[in-house]
Amino acid sequence: MKSNYITLRGVRDILPEELSQWRNVEDKAREIFKRYNYKEIETPILEFAEIFTRSVGEETDIVRKEMYTFKDRGNRLVALRPEGTAPVVRAYLENNLYIPGKITKLYYIGPMFRYDRPQAGRQREFHQIGVEAIGESSYLLDGEVISLLWEFLKSLGIDKVTFLINSVGCPTCRSSYTEALKDYFRLYKEKLCGDCKIRLEKNPLRILDCKVESCKEISSNVPSILDYLCKECSVHFTEVRRLLESMNIPYILDTSLVRGLDYYTKTAFEVVVDGLGLSVGGGGRYDGLVEEFGGPPIPGIGFAIGMERLINVIRDKNLISFDERNPYYFIVYDTLLASESLLLANKLRGKGFTVDLSFSIKSMKTQMKESNKSRAKFTIILKEELWSEDKVVVRDMTIGEQKEVYIKELEVL
Repeated sequence: MKSNYITLRGVRDILPEELSQWRNVEDKAREIFKRYNYKEIETPILEFAEIFTRSVGEETDIVRKEMYTFKDRGNRLVALRPEGTAPVVRAYLENNLYIPGKITKLYYIGPMFRYDRPQAGRQREFHQIGVEAIGESSYLLDGEVISLLWEFLKSLGIDKVTFLINSVGCPTCRSSYTEALKDYFRLYKEKLCGDCKIRLEKNPLRILDCKVESCKEISSNVPSILDYLCKECSVHFTEVRRLLESMNIPYILDTSLVRGLDYYTKTAFEVVVDGLGLSVGGGGRYDGLVEEFGGPPIPGIGFAIGMERLINVIRDKNLISFDERNPYYFIVYDTLLASESLLLANKLRGKGFTVDLSFSIKSMKTQMKESNKSRAKFTIILKEELWSEDKVVVRDMTIGEQKEVYIKELEVL
């Protein structure tokens, strides 16, 4: 059957079987994050556009090319959220979550929107799992956040990964690095793409994030930001690296890594799956973002993981079985037992079992096919001659064998 309507380009339906896989990953995230004392937060999908233009950066691709913005009926410029950190920081301030001397640990799970070219693992509507820790500048918190991401990936069976890390400095030391970048890129100005010619004067750090091959080649020999870090940023980054080594977290130094958002300071990182070269997530510090939003100078750090890419990796590598077989499927021969099948099914459901059943009398062959399609682990067959003895026939669908059992034994199959 076909509908007269189809989904827009870049969005898609997530069907039940796949969605059950997503829920497994989300449940694992909640389990791991709880161990680190993170609390879940849910922010609106729709926000004032300014919170992203101010925080993400006007010269980023997200703001210049990818953000879904429009004026609402009140003539206010609003946006579908393209990322999760800015809304969390806005909620942190608006709802007075700041407690002096205390770290506020939050995580979120939900959809984001960017008008980008749809590709494998990244649609225009995509989903992220992210964490934010606000209120502490210590390198120890950097280590905890990265180790949290590492533990979460390992819990999914994704243990062959490498963290790419860099320091993007603070506003003080980054200003001198910005001038060094301008001096370097002006030598190649005519070879830069149109966007990077604009970035050269407004924010040359963004050139390092350009995906155009000619710009990537030019950027391969830029001065290292590590040579321009102030003492505080340099010590901080040294301690972060030492901590990762002591925790046996695999990483490599990537001085070209700047991430695609302007609010990052000091530590920036991405995590790449070995053998695939695929980045599934990343993050970093944003020590000036709370202040940018009108709050006090409170530091923060976080990360976000792309759900679609995560699911693709799990499938490609067969890391975790998401076999969601229903334990029971009831079929009946006799109309007299049809009602009894529903009553017994509901009794088992009330005790936490997943049960489906046939709602009409059909041939045994047809009903067995329906049971198989439902992915039942056990098919329960009600027969009149056995019912008086409180017995049913149970067929194990994984091995194709069946036997008579007492009804009370169904709960311990």
